[in-house]
Amino acid sequence: MTTTNGTVRGTIVEERFGHVVRLRFDSPARRNPLSFSVAEDLVARFARLEADEEVRAVILTGTGPAFCVGGDQADFAQALGKPMTELLDSYPPVELFRLARSLHTPLIAAVNGTAMGGGMGLTCMAHIAIAADNATFGIPEVKLGIFPLTILPLVRPVLGDRRTMELALTGRSLDAAEALQLGVVQQVVPGEELQDQALEIAQRIATFSPLAVRLGITAFNDSTDMAFDNAMDHLNMVRAIAFSSEDLNEGSRAFLEKRAPVWKGR
Repeated sequence: MTTTNGTVRGTIVEERFGHVVRLRFDSPARRNPLSFSVAEDLVARFARLEADEEVRAVILTGTGPAFCVGGDQADFAQALGKPMTELLDSYPPVELFRLARSLHTPLIAAVNGTAMGGGMGLTCMAHIAIAADNATFGIPEVKLGIFPLTILPLVRPVLGDRRTMELALTGRSLDAAEALQLGVVQQVVPGEELQDQALEIAQRIATFSPLAVRLGITAFNDSTDMAFDNAMDHLNMVRAIAFSSEDLNEGSRAFLEKRAPVWKGR
């Protein structure tokens, strides 16, 4: 990925393993920044992968010692002094993080190293996050003179109000053990086992009904901010849709016949 002036501003490598796709930040010399161009690239890739019925899980990871160190300082420098209307109209990371509520393909963050700012946001955006034992996390934007505003809606539900505020105000980092304790990640593994473990989780998910998984993620997201009774009504409606699906019929038959189901995704 390059900018209009030809300067390299980060790349994403896409790899496929059957029904699983791995997206890998691949600018290790720059510690994998989330530049505007990389954010735009990720938005486009997620849109394409969401539309691909053969893709049942996506892994997001990084090359080298960093997962993603957050925003690209070169982008920030170019944004300084721009009119307010232009700043509101053009900020690709916002569009990327908005996907947290619309992705219905399972997203697994395999945090291989440093995950700061936007990297922390991507970790919290994922449905499942696992980390190498040497990974570190944080929202240190205050050190640059700004609050972690863009990722606040992603980090806050994971950490809670008080812990989010503490980390945002102090800029301190979490090691992998504390990240696990606080629920930022669900699992910590030795670095050399991270990619295999992430792929194992993704491939396990890929064995299940893609319709059930996608319906479930969508229903989970849609009901998050609903009042209790509204959530119950909405989820009951989704249950009725699931009960009329070919996949549930196939899954039930396969269980009784003691065989592996053949999913149709409908």
